[in-house]
Amino acid sequence: MRPSPDTPLRDPALVEFAAAPGTTVARASVIVEAKRPPVPPSPPPRANSTAATDWLPPPSRRRTPAVRTTLAGPMRELQAVLKRLGLADQARRNNLSGSFVVEVTPQQLRELAATPAVQAIRCNRQHRRRLA
Repeated sequence: MRPSPDTPLRDPALVEFAAAPGTTVARASVIVEAKRPPVPPSPPPRANSTAATDWLPPPSRRRTPAVRTTLAGPMRELQAVLKRLGLADQARRNNLSGSFVVEVTPQQLRELAATPAVQAIRCNRQHRRRLA
């Protein structure tokens, strides 16, 4: 099964796991990313210029909100959903990336995928260094 563009499930393995019956005791470790605001497009570069400073965007006249304040609302909302699902105690919060790492059942994964505050859900893969 392939993930559809309108679902936050980003891995085919997660789509299959979510389709499993809710009575299974299997759990999957996932990264649940909070919804982020869209990034404004960059201005087009100035044509026929060789100066490096001409290729930089103009300085901002107002301060843009920090990532911490931009993600605060969706992270709180996502934390409330995790608490409702009984996952808040085991969830590991990552403020830098605006995500939580948590182990879920298929039923919990389906409920998280249906939450508006979720932008993406990915498999939490462990990468190990191989010794030569």
